[in-house]
Amino acid sequence: MNLLFLIGIGIAAGGIALIWWRLRSLTQDVAELTRRQYDEQNKSSETARQQSEALTILRVQLAQLASGQALDGSLVRMGSLYHQVDADEARRMIERDAAGTGPDLIVVDVRSQKEFLHSHIPGAKHIPLEELETRFQAEVSKDTNTIVVYCSRGERSRLACDFLSRDGYTTLVNMRDGFQAWTGPVLGAGSPDLVQIQPGTARHDAVGERAKP
Repeated sequence: MNLLFLIGIGIAAGGIALIWWRLRSLTQDVAELTRRQYDEQNKSSETARQQSEALTILRVQLAQLASGQALDGSLVRMGSLYHQVDADEARRMIERDAAGTGPDLIVVDVRSQKEFLHSHIPGAKHIPLEELETRFQAEVSKDTNTIVVYCSRGERSRLACDFLSRDGYTTLVNMRDGFQAWTGPVLGAGSPDLVQIQPGTARHDAVGERAKP
């Protein structure tokens, strides 16, 4: 009787272990299936977003063409509404403009006033990102040959170019790595607090010039 009891216990334990193993395997299968479904949903969402973005860009370019505007062939091929350059290329563009050997351009800083007063690219027009809609058309002509837009790291300037390109600006250039990567000359006090205690200093005047490290 004791032997049979022990055998029964062993069989029951083996059955429980088998059931536990099957449940664990099933749980892992469900988790893997859920992960794959999640990945597929993300891929589908990203594909849909990219298709929507491409269609929006195409519609804007067709509208520009219909209104008689000249289209930049390189932008059409890239599927973009504006160019993107790094800080070094932006510096060369600005230097060519200053030397009179390049197309006329304007530089726009879309950072905050505190950031701008601290330091900025010489000659840059300051229009904070949150003021684009109310100020940009009045202060920057759509006929400007080249409009270089920058912020600290490139994200706000990208948003600015996205917005402005859909508002009819066709000569935008985003400095994608931002002012943090700028190696050219800068203007500013180097300290926002120092600027604030000098009420006689105009908003866009240079308090000093230095070479940014």
